[in-house]
Amino acid sequence: MRFEVVEISPAANKVILVGRLDATTVGQVETGFTAAVAASGRSAVLDLTELAFLSSLGIRLLLSSARVVSRRGGKVVLFGAQPMVAEVLEAMALEEVLPLVPTEAEAVARLG
Repeated sequence: MRFEVVEISPAANKVILVGRLDATTVGQVETGFTAAVAASGRSAVLDLTELAFLSSLGIRLLLSSARVVSRRGGKVVLFGAQPMVAEVLEAMALEEVLPLVPTEAEAVARLG
């Protein structure tokens, strides 16, 4: 699992997730991911196009980061999820905290 952060505007970052976000990899990326998303003070769009698997621990990491961003007045929007990852997210009914849209353009538009 790896991630890359790209500034897309003065107020927002894009975070590209690659690989599997599961029990094994969450611990490897949690500190860096939290710093990149939650501690940045910016809204974020999370690019899931290259995320092959998402476990409950991965969802917890995404949720906790999104909640911190929300408390600071920002938003987190997910986009481009592969079918397996999209099914997991949709089954969890997290739309209020982690909205999922098909494209990056839609995700950026949702940031407002």
